[in-house]
Amino acid sequence: MSGQSASPRAGLALALISAGHFMSHFWSITLPSLFPILTVVFGVDYFQLGVLMTLYSITSALCQIPFGYVADRHGPKLILVGGLLVNGAAIGLAALAPNFGVLLVLALCAGVGQAVFHPADYAILSSLFSKERAGRPYSLHTFTGFAGSAAAPLAVAGLARAFNWQVALAVPGLLGVVIAAAVALWLHVPAPARTARAAAAPGGAGKGASLRFVLTRPMLLLFGFFVFTSMFISGLQSFLPSTLTERYTVSVETANGMLTAFLVTLSVGVLAGGFLADRLHSYGRVIAVSFTASTALMLLVALLHLPVWLLLPVFALAGGLQGIIMPSRDKLVRETSPEGAAGQSFAFVSVGMSVGGIAAPPLLGAVLERGEPALVFWSLAIFLVLATVTVLVPARATAGAAAAPARERASF
Repeated sequence: MSGQSASPRAGLALALISAGHFMSHFWSITLPSLFPILTVVFGVDYFQLGVLMTLYSITSALCQIPFGYVADRHGPKLILVGGLLVNGAAIGLAALAPNFGVLLVLALCAGVGQAVFHPADYAILSSLFSKERAGRPYSLHTFTGFAGSAAAPLAVAGLARAFNWQVALAVPGLLGVVIAAAVALWLHVPAPARTARAAAAPGGAGKGASLRFVLTRPMLLLFGFFVFTSMFISGLQSFLPSTLTERYTVSVETANGMLTAFLVTLSVGVLAGGFLADRLHSYGRVIAVSFTASTALMLLVALLHLPVWLLLPVFALAGGLQGIIMPSRDKLVRETSPEGAAGQSFAFVSVGMSVGGIAAPPLLGAVLERGEPALVFWSLAIFLVLATVTVLVPARATAGAAAAPARERASF
């Protein structure tokens, strides 16, 4: 499909799915940005709010692989429109939640909508852009996602301050309906890929074949990498504002500004990483150096009570270090995937992302509830160390495996 990669139709498709990806990340930060307010409104603690985000991630994890299968076999457009509508409606209706129980149900529904984006988006991108030229489209797609994350804290806090917390939920919900309408009207996607090899295989490239390739060593290592990086990013997104307000007694707006700095530089790092991903073929050292430096920054914040003014560059640098490796990460998934199975591959590793989102928020919420905000940063550092291990272990294992088939080698 490389010939389509420069066409206006491919550019419009990239713009539309990137707009949806922007909102999917925006929605994932909307509720955490209001945690200090929601504790008062609903009379709950941070552990309960961590459970709220866990439910959101549970339904997302459970639905990823089925949606990936549908996207590869029957096309991604319809489920993408549905995901935008369901996720947006759940966030918008949270503004009307009369109690915390209703908020939990809406979080479950929002997770179903959230599960659509990676399988559908990457199935579309893989049908429009060749492997050799995928780095920059992947980086733009990832950039817009994290741009949504970066925009959410200040935008949500600003809406809540200017109006109230209900408006801060209703406005993002309505935007989902608008983007869903645009996708329904203007997105054109090539027919699902069915390769000759897949067609010749018994039963085609069906569900059984998918289960076999996702259980290979490279895919499992990628799965682990997604788990631990997600634990770091989702944990930081969910509890950085609350942790900073507890540890440094700064305002909610200031704390959200620190999160925004992290997410803005993460987004910029993603764009730079897109150019690197199209030029590099070995990513292990870059990822290991980036994650080691990020670990050092988290330990610095954990060990020392830094001046508030110094926190901004610390979290900004941490964000850039995280962002620069993400397009390479996505290309690794693409290159490890069989033809016509990009939706299922990205769904599988995205389950790892959801697993991280399930595990980290209640863990960090419980730590914060004990009155130990410094331990939150220790925990974030541990998540980064574990992610680095998934990079270094396969790097050692492949040193003597030059003759092994590429897809049976460790991914990094």
